[in-house]
Amino acid sequence: MLLAFLRRLQTILLTTGKSRYLKTGTGLHVGKGTRLWAPNSLTIGNGVYLGKQVHIEADASIGDYCLIANRVAIVGRNDHDFRRIGHPVRFSPWIGNPDHPAHGQVRPAVIESDVWIGYGAIIMSGVTIGKGSIIAAGSIVTKNIPEYCIAAGNPAKPIGERFNNQDERLKHERMIRTGRFEFSERGLNHSVIAPGSDET
Repeated sequence: MLLAFLRRLQTILLTTGKSRYLKTGTGLHVGKGTRLWAPNSLTIGNGVYLGKQVHIEADASIGDYCLIANRVAIVGRNDHDFRRIGHPVRFSPWIGNPDHPAHGQVRPAVIESDVWIGYGAIIMSGVTIGKGSIIAAGSIVTKNIPEYCIAAGNPAKPIGERFNNQDERLKHERMIRTGRFEFSERGLNHSVIAPGSDET
């Protein structure tokens, strides 16, 4: 019980003071050592689990019921104007600086609902990871990933499908839509995991 309280307190402390750019749904878990920062906007849906030492350092949108494993990074492209003549990279304009040529033009990373991102994966800004997809551990996502796809590699590419056919996918979506899911910091045995009806 005390451990659950401390975990909840950790989530509160790691999200406090970020209201300028951070919007979160209910049931968010944020692991120890996680860093949440975005130049403009970071939106996190309901029932999202962020593992330990996750680094979100770009504008991003994360859908409901996503599982983001330890040491995943969501990072920006073109963060520094490395082509600036006469400026060492260390002192070149950063993307948040109005002098940066891409200031205000960088698209966020979009992670749709029900996505699992494996340990140590890197997600670049400007990509969309489709609903229900799985990204293998250590992958680097530089391009969009379709819905319900299993993707792996550097750069990440589709290597399989999460479900065998469209009927399974539709059944899965119905059961999530009509179900009830509430995470408890006390563990899965204390969480509410109640898939809904698969009737159409």
